[in-house]
Amino acid sequence: MVFMRRLVPFIWFLVLTLALQGADWPLFDRDPQRTGSTDERVLTTANVGSLHERWRVKLGEVSDSAPLVAGAMLFLTATNGTTYGIDAPTGRIVWRFVTHGPRFTTASPAFDAAGDALYVPGIDGYIHKLNPRTGAERAGNGFPARVTTSPATEKVSSAFNLSNGYLYATVSAYLGDIPPYVGHVVAVRLRDGAPAVFNALCSGRRALMEPQSCSYQGAGIWGRSGVVVDPDPSMGGRVYVATGNGRLDAQQGGSNYGDAVIALSADLQRILGFFAPDNYASLESTDMDLGSTSPALLPRQAGSATPLMAVQGGKDGVLRLLDRAHLAGVGRTIHSLLLSGGIYCAPAIWSDARGGTWIYLGLPGAVQAVRLVTINGMSRLVSAWRTPVNSLQSTLEGDSPVVSNGIVFIASNGELVALAATTGRRLWSSLRAGAGHSIGKIHWQSPVVANGVVYCSDEDGFLTAYALSPTVRGGIRRFRR
Repeated sequence: MVFMRRLVPFIWFLVLTLALQGADWPLFDRDPQRTGSTDERVLTTANVGSLHERWRVKLGEVSDSAPLVAGAMLFLTATNGTTYGIDAPTGRIVWRFVTHGPRFTTASPAFDAAGDALYVPGIDGYIHKLNPRTGAERAGNGFPARVTTSPATEKVSSAFNLSNGYLYATVSAYLGDIPPYVGHVVAVRLRDGAPAVFNALCSGRRALMEPQSCSYQGAGIWGRSGVVVDPDPSMGGRVYVATGNGRLDAQQGGSNYGDAVIALSADLQRILGFFAPDNYASLESTDMDLGSTSPALLPRQAGSATPLMAVQGGKDGVLRLLDRAHLAGVGRTIHSLLLSGGIYCAPAIWSDARGGTWIYLGLPGAVQAVRLVTINGMSRLVSAWRTPVNSLQSTLEGDSPVVSNGIVFIASNGELVALAATTGRRLWSSLRAGAGHSIGKIHWQSPVVANGVVYCSDEDGFLTAYALSPTVRGGIRRFRR
C-alpha cells in the first residue's frame, strides 16, 4: 500500500509531463507538416474571452517571424540575426546569441527535443547549433552549416524544419528580388552534419554554388513554411517546396523549376514530381509568385479518389487543390477556388470533431475558412466563412493563422483576435478592455499557442504573452538547470 501511495504521484507526474510535451510549439506552425494547429485543451471557446496580458517584453530588434515554445523557454530570432532565449512564465530574457553579416533574416529557428539542440539562422549565411538552456554554440560535426555562398544577395527567409533525421532550410532573395540569387533547399543530416542541396534553377548541380554561375536567376523559396514534410507513412518522408518567379522548363526536360511546387525525396537526391499552373509564364512575367506560400498538406481522405491532397496558393489569389501523390507537371489540378486577395502567409489545417477538414487563410483584412468536401469520390474546395479582421488597419499581405481547440488566432496591425473555427464568430480581441497592451504593426509575425498561453511578436519590437490569469503557472514544464 505504501508503495502504491508513492507510485500514484509518479504516474501523475509522467502523465502531466507527456501532456505538456504535446502542448509545446517546437517548430514554425508546430509540426513538420506545418498544420499550424494544436490539440491542447487549456483555452476553450467558452473561456478564451477572458485572455489578458501576462507579460510584455521589449526585444533589442524586431522579430519578423514566430516564436517557438519548449517547456519553460521561448526562442525567436530577430531580423538582425540575434536569437533570444526567453523564460516563458515571466518574459525575462535569459540569453542572446548574436550573428553578424551584411543583411537580415526573417526565418524561424527549430527546436530538437531528441537531440537537445536549437538550430538558428544567422545573417552570416550559416545555420548555428545552440545549447537551448544557455545559448552557447555547439560547433563541430558539420555545424555551423553553410546555406548560402552569397549572404549579401541570398536571404534565409523561411522557417527551418526538422524531420527524417535532417534539418531543412530554404533560401530566397531580399526585397526587390535583386540578383544574383537562386532559390534552393539545404538539408543537413543531424547525425554527422553532411549537407545536401537542391537548386530550383540549374537543378542538376547538387551543391551550394555562386548564384551568378547559374545561367538563370530567381525561383526563390520564401513561403513562410519553407520545406513541408509529408506525414503519411506511404510517402516515405518526401518533402515539398514552392518557388517564386523564375524559368520553368522542366516539362521539356530542362532543369529549372520556377513558379512550381516540387516534391523531393527526404535526402533531396530525387525529384519525385512537380506542379505548375497553366499560366506559369504569365505569373513569371508579372511577378505573381506561385511560391508566395508553401504547400499545405491535408489529412488523408478515405472516401476520395485522390486521398492525399495539398492546397497551394499564390499572389494571384487562387487556391489550388492538388493530388500531392501524383504531381504530374503543368496544369494538373483537382479543383481551384478564387479568393479575395493574394496568399502570402501559411495556411492552417484543422480537423473538426466529425473528421471534416478545414483550411484557414489570412488574407488582406480578413480570415477566410475553406472546407474540403468529397462527394462520390470527387473532392473540391468550398468557402465556409469570411470574417473581417481590423480592416481599417489590416496588413497588406495578411497573416498566418493558427488553430487551437476550435479557436482560430490571427494577428493584424494593432490587434490579435480569436475566432470560432466553425463559424468565424469573434470570441476575443486584444483591443478589449482589460486585455492589457495590444500588439503593434504586423508583417510576417504570427501567433503561437502553447500551454494555455498565446504569444505574438510585432513590428514595434515587442513580444507579448496573453493568458487566462497572470498568476497561473500550470502547464509550464521547466528545463533542468
